[in-house]
Amino acid sequence: MNNVCLCVGTYAQHPFYVKFLDISLYSIEELCYYFLERVHLLDDSVVSAELAAWIRKECGLDKLADELDVYVRKHVSVSAFVTTILEWTGMYDMGTVKRIERILKDQSSLTTTQRYKKRAEYLYQQGRFRQALAIYSELADYLPSTDDTGKALMYYNMASIYAMDFAYEEAAGLYYRSYMLNPDGQTRLAYILAKKMSLSDYAFGSFRRENPDWEQDFLQAEALLMSTQDKWACSRERQLVAEIADLRASVDRDGYHKRMGELIEQLKKDYRRQTKE
Repeated sequence: MNNVCLCVGTYAQHPFYVKFLDISLYSIEELCYYFLERVHLLDDSVVSAELAAWIRKECGLDKLADELDVYVRKHVSVSAFVTTILEWTGMYDMGTVKRIERILKDQSSLTTTQRYKKRAEYLYQQGRFRQALAIYSELADYLPSTDDTGKALMYYNMASIYAMDFAYEEAAGLYYRSYMLNPDGQTRLAYILAKKMSLSDYAFGSFRRENPDWEQDFLQAEALLMSTQDKWACSRERQLVAEIADLRASVDRDGYHKRMGELIEQLKKDYRRQTKE
């Protein structure tokens, strides 16, 4: 049998909860896997008495916990703390452990702003939009006043999150702030689309006349909206809406309530996943 790993310690009755990622870890091996897969997101918060206590109480690894307690008191680097745990378990070969150590040492030179950016970008890519939005809001206090490019990207991502929540007026305002700092075509197009969704036809017509130099962008926005409407007409989501409407119109009330219950429950799960802290 290949790739067999001999586990150490005990399986935790109470998991170690990583709040930032909404992950529950139940063994020292899961902790090591978390370190390997999320190495670029690890920071000094890993070096904690809480983690050492969990390793002692839940995993039954007293000697490792004793060593980690000393590390916590001495405020050792995250690289020393993590690699000690990896070496103790023997889950990965030394080449892998050394690679993780190098990455963590390199990351130690990152500024607070750079760490915030990494965390927010990770959450954004994972679909945890509300959490990403909270970090972007905090990031605004750390970005240097001269970092126009960084601020433009931050406002753009924040605007995109608001747009996903159909808050188009807020999205338009943030897209505009991003555009003023970094006037590129993509941001201008996003701004126009947000304005289209947030304004009445009359108000949008006035907005269009006020910006004659953007006529090609307005035409592109119209084409994108038409394309989106065509995709919606053929989508599974549109079919689902039609299916529910048919059930409602029919005598099958039980089928209608069952299907609606399933859909609402899935929407609740998606909402909890995005808003969990």
